[in-house]
Amino acid sequence: MSTGKVLSQNDIEQFMELGWVKVPQAFERKAALKAQNYLWEQLEKRGIEKLDRTTWTEPMLRLNENYDTEEFRTCDSERLSDAIEDLVGTGRWVGRGIPNRWGWWPVNFSEGSHLEWDVPTNGWHWDGIHFKHHVDGPDQGLLCLCIFSDIGPRGGGTLVAEGSHKVIARYLAEQQNGVTLEDGIQDVNKAHQWFGMLTGQEGTNSSSSKDTNRIDYFMNQTVKVDEANLRVLETTAEAGDVYRCHPFLYHVSSQNHSGIPRFMCNRTTPLRERLNLRRTNETNYSPLEFSIRKAL
Repeated sequence: MSTGKVLSQNDIEQFMELGWVKVPQAFERKAALKAQNYLWEQLEKRGIEKLDRTTWTEPMLRLNENYDTEEFRTCDSERLSDAIEDLVGTGRWVGRGIPNRWGWWPVNFSEGSHLEWDVPTNGWHWDGIHFKHHVDGPDQGLLCLCIFSDIGPRGGGTLVAEGSHKVIARYLAEQQNGVTLEDGIQDVNKAHQWFGMLTGQEGTNSSSSKDTNRIDYFMNQTVKVDEANLRVLETTAEAGDVYRCHPFLYHVSSQNHSGIPRFMCNRTTPLRERLNLRRTNETNYSPLEFSIRKAL
C-alpha cells in the first residue's frame, strides 16, 4: 500500500488493521478555536455562558444543527480533504471543493462525571441510521471525528472498538438485501460474546460478565473474535485534530471527568458511487476497499 498525500504507509496500514487513524492538525488549531467560539455563541442563545459554570446544567447538550459559516469554511482545509481521499480514493468523495456543512454537536460538559469512569455498555454503534447498510454502500464513506477542543484522558473522547470493522464487514457481506442499522447492531451483539459483553446484553454465556473489570478486559487486552483483534481505545486530541475511522467501526461517547467541555462533530464523507470490491486492476483499490477485501 503506497503513501498518500497526508497519510504515511504505516498510517494507511493502521487504518486497515485497527479501523482508525489520527490526523494531527487536519485543520489549524486557531481555526478550530474560532469555530468553538461560534458554538459558544449558539449556546449562549440557550442561556449557557462560557464563563459561568452555574449555567452548565446539562451534562450533555446536543446542538442538532449543521453550520456553514466562515469559521467552519476555514476548517475545510486541503490537508483535511487530502487525508480523506488518501483513504477513499482520489476523486471518489463527493464533498471535495464544495461547501460542507458541519454538525451535529454533542457538547459534552460533564457526562457521567458523578460516576466512576468505566467502559460503557449503552450506545455502542457504527454510524448510519438514515440508510440501509450494504458492504459496498457509498452513503457513509468514512466516519470523521472532527475535534474543536483539547481532549485529555477521561475528558469525553470517543471510545472506539479497534478491529470491529472487520467483524461488521463480514456480517454485512452476508446481508444480500442490506440491513437497517438497528437490526445489524442487534445481530452482531447476539452473534459474538465479546460484543454481547461490551454492550451488556442479557444472555451472554460468560458467568463472569457481570464481574468483569471492564477497563482491564476491554482496554488493557486484545481479544480475537472472528479473526479480528478487538480492543477498546479512548481517543484523545488537540483542537484541529481529526480521527479518520472506518465506516463500520463500533464507537460510543464516554464520560467526561475533566471539567472541560468537549466540542466535536461527526462528519460523513459520502462517495460518488458504490465501493468496488472486484476491480480488474488491484492498484485501483482504495485503502477503504482494500480493508474490506482483507476482512472478507
